[in-house]
Amino acid sequence: MKHQKFNIVLKKALFLIVLLLALGAQAQGEKVKGTVKSSDGSPLPGVTIIQKGTNNGTTTDFDGNFEIVLTSGAKVLVFSYVGFSKLEKPVTGGATVNVVMKEDTQSLDEVVVVGYGSQKKTDITGSVSSVSGKELEKAVYNTVDQLLQGRSSGVVVTSASGEPGSNASIRIRGNNSISGNNAPLYVVDGIPINGTPAFNPTEISNIEILKDASATSIYGSRGSNGVIMITTKKGQIGKTKIEVNFNSSISNITKKIDMLNGVQYAEYRNEANELLNNPLPFPNPSQYAGQGFNWQDEILRTGVRTDATVNVSGGSDNFRYFVSTNFLDDQGIIIDSRYNRGTVRANLSAEALDDKLKIDFGISMASSKGNQAVSATRGFPSSLGPVTNALLSEPLVPSRDYSGLTNEGYQFYNPYLEVTQKEHRNFQTNFLFNTKVDYAITKNLSYTLNAGVNLRNNLTEIFYPSTVGPGINTVGIATSGAGRAYDYTVSNYFNYENIFGKNHKVSLTAGLEYSEFNNYSFSTNVSNFEVETLGLDNVGVGTSLNAINSGRSLSVLQSGFLRGQYNFKDKYLLTATVRADGSSRFAKNEKWGYFPSAAVGWRLSKENFLKDSELISNLKLRASYGEVGSQSIAPYQSLARYGTTQYPVGNSPSLGYYPASVENPNLKWETTQQTNFGIDLGLLHNRITFSADYYKKTTRDLLQSIRLPAQSGFGAALVNFGSIENKGFEFNLSALAIEKKNFVWNSSFNISFNKNKVLELGGDEEIFGPGIGANFIGGANIYKPGEEFGLFWGYIATGLIQQSDLDEAAASGTPLPARNNDRQLGHWKLQDRDGNGVINGEDKTVIGNPNPDYVFGWNNDFTIKNFSINMFIQGSVGNDILNCLRTITNIGFLNNESYKNQTVDWYNNRWTPENPHNNILYPSINTPSPDAGNYMIEDGSYLRLKSLSIRYNIPSNNLGFSSIQVYVTGTNLLTITNYSGYDPEVSSLGANTLAPGVDLGVYPRQQSYTLGINLKF
Repeated sequence: MKHQKFNIVLKKALFLIVLLLALGAQAQGEKVKGTVKSSDGSPLPGVTIIQKGTNNGTTTDFDGNFEIVLTSGAKVLVFSYVGFSKLEKPVTGGATVNVVMKEDTQSLDEVVVVGYGSQKKTDITGSVSSVSGKELEKAVYNTVDQLLQGRSSGVVVTSASGEPGSNASIRIRGNNSISGNNAPLYVVDGIPINGTPAFNPTEISNIEILKDASATSIYGSRGSNGVIMITTKKGQIGKTKIEVNFNSSISNITKKIDMLNGVQYAEYRNEANELLNNPLPFPNPSQYAGQGFNWQDEILRTGVRTDATVNVSGGSDNFRYFVSTNFLDDQGIIIDSRYNRGTVRANLSAEALDDKLKIDFGISMASSKGNQAVSATRGFPSSLGPVTNALLSEPLVPSRDYSGLTNEGYQFYNPYLEVTQKEHRNFQTNFLFNTKVDYAITKNLSYTLNAGVNLRNNLTEIFYPSTVGPGINTVGIATSGAGRAYDYTVSNYFNYENIFGKNHKVSLTAGLEYSEFNNYSFSTNVSNFEVETLGLDNVGVGTSLNAINSGRSLSVLQSGFLRGQYNFKDKYLLTATVRADGSSRFAKNEKWGYFPSAAVGWRLSKENFLKDSELISNLKLRASYGEVGSQSIAPYQSLARYGTTQYPVGNSPSLGYYPASVENPNLKWETTQQTNFGIDLGLLHNRITFSADYYKKTTRDLLQSIRLPAQSGFGAALVNFGSIENKGFEFNLSALAIEKKNFVWNSSFNISFNKNKVLELGGDEEIFGPGIGANFIGGANIYKPGEEFGLFWGYIATGLIQQSDLDEAAASGTPLPARNNDRQLGHWKLQDRDGNGVINGEDKTVIGNPNPDYVFGWNNDFTIKNFSINMFIQGSVGNDILNCLRTITNIGFLNNESYKNQTVDWYNNRWTPENPHNNILYPSINTPSPDAGNYMIEDGSYLRLKSLSIRYNIPSNNLGFSSIQVYVTGTNLLTITNYSGYDPEVSSLGANTLAPGVDLGVYPRQQSYTLGINLKF
């Protein structure tokens, strides 16, 4: 009975609850459905729809469909979408609202981020390029610097290595310094940072590249090499959106170099020793048929890359958020090379006080670990690295993990052991915090506080066991280097904007900035490991402490800046900027530098004779002049510094101090003056846009080290001397080539021509670059007044020595000119340029040019119904490469003690008495160790299909996702080049300005295929 009463009560309660829920649902408001399409009838996915005056919103699915339940308030829906004009639609007379959005043909009015503010694109008078985050999402990159290659005119990006986690070298309008830093300044969400950003590239919303002095002078001494402005993604008003992106790649080397097999190698070494009257090391070469290690195959593998990203964003009128996390695992194509990175970002935005107060807060954290395969590529014989060793090492050894002597009694450096037993670990942790506060004091005047802190920790550890490279003769050797840095920047500035008399627009920015840079370092070098099992986990096992060092530096930069902009009738534009920088790095007499600039613009398309033109939508002429500086030297360089040493007192070491450098009280800034002339053109409602720029920049007072007389007691001093020049043209063309209902084609092309020249070197006739290969190839780059940057310098081989050459010399009574008395048949016949009968350094001359005539990029986007295809092509034309790797594998090295193998190409085409040709690429066996010469020069021009991405948007689904996209992307699919090495995009000395364009065996670039999926809900 009790149970029956309880059931009756329960039924009544449930009925009441259901009734209340139904009434509540009815009270929540009217449900509205609809579809959003473009003017050509194509559905628009991802359109943001907000009920006006509320934070109630939604987005369209892939088919353009949406559904929203209206709350109390205005019955008006606001539709917004990138590239389309915002649209408001009242909800009247039904629950279905279908919308057609029109493309925003006034896209030139988009806002572009510049230093300490933003400008409308139409108002810009300097040279600024933009790269959108949407464009970058279509390719596969690990680091921020790699993604800019070919995307903007005036920007040259060179990836020195294909190793996972390696950085690229970026130059904007050439090099401004010979020995100083030439890398651009990165500014992330308004905060200038040192080095390359460490975060996930997919966090980027857009990039602006400031190139001329008018655009960069607001950053003064930090803007001389150009500025890359990065804006990261922010939350948008509307309900929470979740995006998941996952992709996986496989990669392989694009080509291998054909080296001698077992039989060929045995025959070659027998021939070489027979000519030297040495015993034959391989009496029966035929017994090695089918034997011998191909060391390239032993160290290479199929690489695997996995990348996963989760983004969460949303917000209301007063608070918005964007949170992103990413994990990357990239296992390279060389055994045991690997790069892992995890990142987290949170960007928060809030508004208060009737939107007068705006606060942006961002935090980015990145932690990475890299196992590096290629630690060195220049030291002979023990430190050439596994890539070069894999080509040169003898194939006929007992086993893959053999360590010992070769068949000819020389030390064998095993490339397989180098990649499997050597440890090279890189740990990096990077934190970037930034806070921006904007307060509108009045309608026209605002104040901004922007503060940021960048914390960086890195640790590099290398251990060579007694079976590998440098560890063989030292019974194992371990080195470690730890660095810790924290920089902080605080900017305070005011912005004033007003319109006077309808035609006069004025904008003023004035502010102060303080930056501090702190660095700590610690390093050790230990050898003689009687027990190697623990390796880097306990370097205390090493009994020989060769070095231990630590360091600490602090520098400060104090700045003030002022920028004024004037716009008359939207036709005539004027921008003037000045910045003053005070740096603690310079001498007491030269602490402050002043960097002014001015620019003008004329919008002819606003003039009466063009404003009604159906053809010309935009036409603007630009001109600018300005100065920027550089403080790219280490702290304390202007001061008289002391070093420490140890000397014995009895049987005990004692510490001593000695003067290590001479004071320079007049050490001052490098200064770059730049002039720029440009034109911007838009046709057919800006369906076609074109821009062209000519620039000329001159850098004076170069920061250089000069040699001092020995009697001074000092080796060198840092001074200001010399000047260099860069000038060139840049062109950008983009077009909406085809726009049909089911087919759209967008295309953009850029090309850059830059010529650099050394004007003067302060009295020095020339400066030489560093030695290319330690102990076997000398310096190969030169800087001379009147010549281009870093030209290759070496001997000219006019042919190979023939018997007729020796006969003619004997008949004349004058010996054939030779280097180190080398007059062997088939060896290089070198040009005696000074005619003194001796080949030496005085006979060297310019043999090549590492600077390209031009670089270019071509991007194409095709939309075919639910498919989207992106094809990106880039290339370089006219640059030479010093291919040392080809030369040392193509000469039958006489003094190549430990490395003997050579290419099949050389062996089949080498000079012999039966084949007495004159081709300098194929000298005879036992050619001596080379110095730089024209036999090393190759054309490095190339055309590359950098990426091809095919994406398919799956139509509406019942799985709860607003969008599902699957894609496949190919990277480095095709390279057209005459270069014989692994890859024409190479620089063995990395970003070293003094030695560009050298190939001595770097980590090969790989071809990869990526499969991925993107989910939004």
